[in-house]
Amino acid sequence: MPALTLNVNRLSRLVGKELTPGEIAELTASLGMSVEEVSDTEVKVEYNPNRPDFGCHVSLARALRGILGIELGSRRYSARGSSVAVEAEPSVEAVRPIIACALVRSLTLGEEEIADLIVLQEDLHWVLGRDRRKVAIGLHDYTRVRPPFIYRGVGLSDIRFIPLGSYEEMTPQEILEEHPTGKKYSWILKGKNLAPIILDSRGNVLSFPPIINASLTELRPGAKDIFIDVTGTDEKAVNQALNILVTTLIDMGGVAYQTLIRYVGRRRKVYTPDLTPSKWVLDPKYVSTLIGLDASGATAVKALKRMRMNARLFRGKVLVEVPPYRVDILHQVDLVEDVAIGMGYHGLEPVLPATAGLGALLESSRILALIRPLMLAMGYTEVVNTTLSHSERDFKWMLIPGEPGIRILNPVSTLYDSMREMLLPGLLSNLAANSMNPYPQRIFELGDVMVRDDTLPERARRETHLAFATCHSTASFSEIKSHLEEIFRTMELDARLSSKDYPFFIPGRGAAVLLGEVEVGFMGEVHPAVLENFGLYMPTAGCELNLSLAGLF
Repeated sequence: MPALTLNVNRLSRLVGKELTPGEIAELTASLGMSVEEVSDTEVKVEYNPNRPDFGCHVSLARALRGILGIELGSRRYSARGSSVAVEAEPSVEAVRPIIACALVRSLTLGEEEIADLIVLQEDLHWVLGRDRRKVAIGLHDYTRVRPPFIYRGVGLSDIRFIPLGSYEEMTPQEILEEHPTGKKYSWILKGKNLAPIILDSRGNVLSFPPIINASLTELRPGAKDIFIDVTGTDEKAVNQALNILVTTLIDMGGVAYQTLIRYVGRRRKVYTPDLTPSKWVLDPKYVSTLIGLDASGATAVKALKRMRMNARLFRGKVLVEVPPYRVDILHQVDLVEDVAIGMGYHGLEPVLPATAGLGALLESSRILALIRPLMLAMGYTEVVNTTLSHSERDFKWMLIPGEPGIRILNPVSTLYDSMREMLLPGLLSNLAANSMNPYPQRIFELGDVMVRDDTLPERARRETHLAFATCHSTASFSEIKSHLEEIFRTMELDARLSSKDYPFFIPGRGAAVLLGEVEVGFMGEVHPAVLENFGLYMPTAGCELNLSLAGLF
């Protein structure tokens, strides 16, 4: 989750009330944040990505003033008309087609405010922008450029400018290959022949989105007028990021102005930002049903105002105006959550059920409670591996043709570039890591795997598997089979084995595990080539069962 380090004195000034570190920790926790560290001068918190507007002191202070009752409801955010215009040329359509801009004037930005904006900008890049791929933001000193602006695609070597963090002119190609920021985000433009560039009327470069801004427009203390560009591939996310930034700058004392965006190739024009609040109708009965308490309409209105929304009663319903920075409100249930937070979780009194009942383990928990002691009794040690996995290990090392069904886009490490579909490769890695320890070694894992399933909205399905492996000089098919049969007996499963070859088992020494006519697992002696790939030098036999497919989960 994104983290925010709060300066106690600064936050107190913005809230308008002297707060102690303990009080800040308690208040932020009441807003659903996770308090990580508390010192005499700072409080470090993590906030849920569904509240990207919490990314700086100013926006958090806005929320805290509502919780404390200092300011209720939302202020009226608006952007005045202006002559500032941006012309988006057809050349950017295939590279980065969406742009939204705004001008905010009459600010007084010091080092603290600029640092706040940079933190908010980077958090928005991560939360809404998918690490800049979907949304990228540029903040510019407006006094150093002259509108109208042009957004166009240029050849990677056709233009030169000085990027942030550099003192000499570079082409987009050189930035992608040599500049630290360019190399970090070059993957976004991989395979593109054009670089998206924003220019002013004098031909000065403002930005090379989504990579880097020009040093010409770098924000420095004392800046009063800011021009914001937000580019991306998703128009909704682009406008959401712009609204969060503009409303934050308005709360800093700025005055916002709209920008005309002309899409030349599409013969379309729009004015950004649009700060019109969204309107909702909330039924108090729905609130009571979800919270489990009798919440009147008046109670809901008061709670929503504490959450900085405008709300009023009309014919038994609650009419709600959601401010433009609350991009997380997607359904009435989100408003109900805000009502609960506004009421205060600590003030919600639990009510005992009207009828008595007996608790019991879930069936899945009962199954796990049977399997774990059984595996331990047979001499196996439990291991826990991550669901993130290494595709080369899971496929190439296992002699399995093909690619993983679920890959991780832009992984932090190539060792975790996919979601695991089997547990057995992880067990073989564990055995290889312990090859210097005494034998025999027997390990097992009960864990989840992810399987590609295009019939589901999320296009993936979670399954629970059991895998176990035995590794020593006489490890064999017979040994693993005897342990599997003990599992069948304990679980009262009428399963059977059927001879079948798998690429990772020795031919003729593998078998499918069948429950009726459904294959729910496999077992066998691991192929020597697989052992060599993993760096194992002892015979190994293994088994994996799909407990979900077997109807146990």
